[in-house]
Amino acid sequence: MKVLISPMSAMVETKGPFSRTAVLANEFMERGHEVALCAPEDNNYYSINKVQNYYAPVPSPLGMPVFIGRGMFKLFQSVGFQPKKKANSFEDILHFIGAIDRRYFRKDVSSIRKAIQAFKPDVMYSEFRISAIVAARLEKVKIATGFSYPVQKNFACNPEYSKGVNQYLQENGLDKVESVLEIFDWADFKIIPSSYELEPMDGEDVVFVGPLSAPRGTNATIAKNKIIAYMGNGVISPRQVINALTKAFAGSDYEVYIASEQVKPFKTNNIVVGKKFDFSKLMPEASAYINHGGQNSIMTGLMYGVPQIVCPGGVFERRYNASSVAKLNAGVFLEANDFNSETLKRIVHDFKENPAYANNAKQAGEKLLSLGGVRKAVQAMENLVLK
Repeated sequence: MKVLISPMSAMVETKGPFSRTAVLANEFMERGHEVALCAPEDNNYYSINKVQNYYAPVPSPLGMPVFIGRGMFKLFQSVGFQPKKKANSFEDILHFIGAIDRRYFRKDVSSIRKAIQAFKPDVMYSEFRISAIVAARLEKVKIATGFSYPVQKNFACNPEYSKGVNQYLQENGLDKVESVLEIFDWADFKIIPSSYELEPMDGEDVVFVGPLSAPRGTNATIAKNKIIAYMGNGVISPRQVINALTKAFAGSDYEVYIASEQVKPFKTNNIVVGKKFDFSKLMPEASAYINHGGQNSIMTGLMYGVPQIVCPGGVFERRYNASSVAKLNAGVFLEANDFNSETLKRIVHDFKENPAYANNAKQAGEKLLSLGGVRKAVQAMENLVLK
């Protein structure tokens, strides 16, 4: 079987989409399938051994020239600037990163169609990339897509951004949409890297698989004396995270690990700042995980049974994820204005005194791990080809 994987692109650094792409690609190859990508070579891209990558353009914020958009993001990251604008829907995000800009969308669909014609896949997978779903429909190829509860049109949408996409759809004999998020429904089925309890969606075209990659050693019984923080490109700047956690826990019995790509690594007593850490080694010993509510972060915390302090800022999906963790009583939803040393210290103390947080996180994690992960996702796509 030949599989073409098309991940979405963003100029901002984000670990989720391409990390899931790599996990899927390697699983397909382990099962004897041939894999190719059509992935923009952005800040998140890296080559995967034995996998050809067909050309795809990189989007730029609001459709501005790529060199300007890339320079803008590098400047923001270097000075620790974090955008304050709320992201109201996934459609809003697609508009901001330039993925549904009229000129870019046309180029992107064209690049994916060329990859289809050259590679001739039996099935495709779209990692939240609507241009891939449109290309698959035009080329009459079966396709599955990544999906999540807050990406639904009925959850939140911004139809005012659909004009450019609709122009392309009409020119190519396809039906117009009110919101570009409706295009997800054109896929043969949707792969949800979560559970029904976290993202309750029904339908024959929905497959819950839990996190694509499962960790090892989640049931550590050793002392949990570590606090881990990863805020990605969230509303809280790296310096603010470092200052708040240093003030709260410097000199304490906790070992504090803060992951940030924007700050030069250093270690001061029990405070350690690094570009990245091996979470598989740290998480089994963690008593709290502070994060920005990204899908990968939320799943990591739950799989290891670690209570979370989630500060999502104004991003719609992250706010949904944070509220899901809070509803499970597996952590706390923290607004950006409340991110300070006193609040963090109090919440971590609550986690220590109330074992229900860790127990609830563990139970949710066990459910996620039982769903099958990447193997179930691949099997579903194999079955789609056999239909």
